Amino acid sequence: MMARVSVVVALYNLRAFIGEAIDSVLGQTLPHEAVELIVVDDGSTDGGGDVARAHGARVRCLRQENRGLSAARNAGLAAAGAPFVLFLDADDRIRPEMLATVLATFERQPDVGLVYTGVQCIDVAGAPLPQHGWPRAEGEVLDRLVVGNLIHVGAAVARRDAVVAAGGFDETLASAEDWDLWLRLARAGVRWACVDRALAEYRIRPSAMHQHPGRMAENCRRALDNVFATPGLPAAVADRRPLAYQNLHLRAAADHYRAGDRVAGAREFRAAVAARPMLLTEPDTLAGFCRLLLPMGYQTGALMAARWRSLGRTLRAAMAAALADPGLAPLRWRAELAYWRTIRPLLHRRAKAALAGGRRRARLSAANDRLVAFERDDIPTGPRESP
Repeated sequence: MMARVSVVVALYNLRAFIGEAIDSVLGQTLPHEAVELIVVDDGSTDGGGDVARAHGARVRCLRQENRGLSAARNAGLAAAGAPFVLFLDADDRIRPEMLATVLATFERQPDVGLVYTGVQCIDVAGAPLPQHGWPRAEGEVLDRLVVGNLIHVGAAVARRDAVVAAGGFDETLASAEDWDLWLRLARAGVRWACVDRALAEYRIRPSAMHQHPGRMAENCRRALDNVFATPGLPAAVADRRPLAYQNLHLRAAADHYRAGDRVAGAREFRAAVAARPMLLTEPDTLAGFCRLLLPMGYQTGALMAARWRSLGRTLRAAMAAALADPGLAPLRWRAELAYWRTIRPLLHRRAKAALAGGRRRARLSAANDRLVAFERDDIPTGPRESP
């Protein structure tokens, strides 16, 4: 039997996790011959490549000098022989039925070029994190995709020919390379389908979260600029330009605030307001920004309520800095109202949790303690290494 799907794992110094990633692929419910696993060791120095090679003949191991994530993925793409391809990060996992479920979706919908699943966030030890939920966009998705990345790379299986035709990953991007690829696929007319189940597991590591928020923002801007420079862009997409740049800057602002750089955070928040001033009057948009101030994996309504005070202070400071612009004076009263309409539901939810007592209060307290440990980088170092 010819391989039906190639899984490309780009590896750089993740010895502690690569064994789990490989085992999750080798443990798929598909026949062994249907899955081709390619590990591209991008110049690891911690012995991660040795862990991959120890898995034997079912793992095809390639090694190259360190050239970056996109180059490693492209090397794996060039070596892949199956009609479908999944790019799995070396610290993530897929659940046993993931590939079979996705391939069945392609069979039912032959006009689809990319199928994605839901994602469960996990911590360094592999335990589930409280955040859940995913978009369910299907068909032509460009108008939704330009306002923010919809999917995690390890949850998406695409037709290999479509990825090759789109040019693979942009090796000049140091981040946001997956979103850039999805945008190019969508611009080429590739249709999407969703499997509405969490079949991929995305590992959240404190040391890996937004180490370079400025670089992330710049790469996201490049990806977005490329889209809006496309001649003949459909009106439904072109009209979303203000919202797209608003969201880009709001995410960058949240990244900077989480990293402790309040000056850069305020600057990016002002840029979001410049792109679309009415965001200051929209409680849903402001609440979305507050959610982004929490680390990935912990972005839940309950934890927003637990952190309402610090989130409210950050939001208040960001809004005040933006409203210092005299040109925004007409929006100040509406912005003040929107601020309180954003914070009041968090206060209400916190009060309900406090009154509920028992298990509900204990769960919220445990989740908040876990978040505190994450922020201190004081959590278990990870699973036992493979031999």
